[in-house]
Amino acid sequence: MRKLFSIMLALALVFTLFAGCGGQNNEGNNEGEGMGPKVNLSFAMYLPDFDATTQDCVRYLEMIKEATEGTVDFTVYAGGTLCPAPEELDAVRKGLADITFFPVAYGSGNLPESFMLEYPGVNFVNGKAASYTVNDWFNQVQPEEIADLKLLYALGQGNGCVMTTFPVEKFEDLAGRQIRCGDSQAPIIKAYGATPTVMVFSEVYEGLRTGVVEGFYGLAHAGNSVKLYEVTETVVKDPFYIGTYVMVMNQGVWDSLSEAQQKAITETTEKAFDEFLAQGRDADAQVAYDNFEANGLKVVEFDQANLDKMIGASGVLQKEYAKDLDGKGYEGTKNLDLFFELAEKYNAQFAN
Repeated sequence: MRKLFSIMLALALVFTLFAGCGGQNNEGNNEGEGMGPKVNLSFAMYLPDFDATTQDCVRYLEMIKEATEGTVDFTVYAGGTLCPAPEELDAVRKGLADITFFPVAYGSGNLPESFMLEYPGVNFVNGKAASYTVNDWFNQVQPEEIADLKLLYALGQGNGCVMTTFPVEKFEDLAGRQIRCGDSQAPIIKAYGATPTVMVFSEVYEGLRTGVVEGFYGLAHAGNSVKLYEVTETVVKDPFYIGTYVMVMNQGVWDSLSEAQQKAITETTEKAFDEFLAQGRDADAQVAYDNFEANGLKVVEFDQANLDKMIGASGVLQKEYAKDLDGKGYEGTKNLDLFFELAEKYNAQFAN
């Protein structure tokens, strides 16, 4: 009897021990259980970590982490360290990265409908108007080329410029020069009379320094962030420039998240978009131009006659591209008309 009691006591102690251990494990596993599974997603970013756009993206991702009670976290791979910049969209498709902020200009041949927005056609009052226009356009059109991805948001950024290693006083001074640009921007540079040289952003500084290219076509803040003022002498403002970008997530990753996590991400995206994402680099552009002048560069704003030549040379590209899309079975002209309607709406809304 005494032996039986000892055995029962030992079993009771073992049961208590295991029950206690099980309680600790459940407590650890239950953290965020009401929200959904814990995940750490890889974020592929072509810009360096110190760039203002990268910092905006990181701020947005941190908001998602907080909104999902820490269950959706991120590891940032900035500066194209996870994969080369032009391959980041495909990397998300293949699951090599979970999320990316991708410039449409890098999607040559793969983003036919989206490419249309890269051409000059609208003089946006500011970046916020451009971003709301582009984001609304993407949500309404839902381009087939990114239907296999989860679109979080899209941006349209203005404040474009041509930074050159040679003096520029008038539109014709660009003729014959080697100007770096993205794939989608090559026809624009050609229309300006210059020779387009497609080059990823990380190679631009060295290209200008060594004379491989004579100019950079892109965002003012981007040129400032990598100190292109050290290897150029003139900056020409281009009010017709627009760069379009998409923030996308692997669809399988999105589908694996709980409804609560998806809802939190959607609400956070709307909040971040309105608070700081949409306005993009408007404030940074002025900082950039001030810094260019402080470093001895001449900042040129064309008069109306030269601006008319600029848009006269490039303005037909967007409509021609839309007609080309029509011939390929897309609704190019219809979607371009929608773009113009949205631009008019948001230019009026954000004019002040």
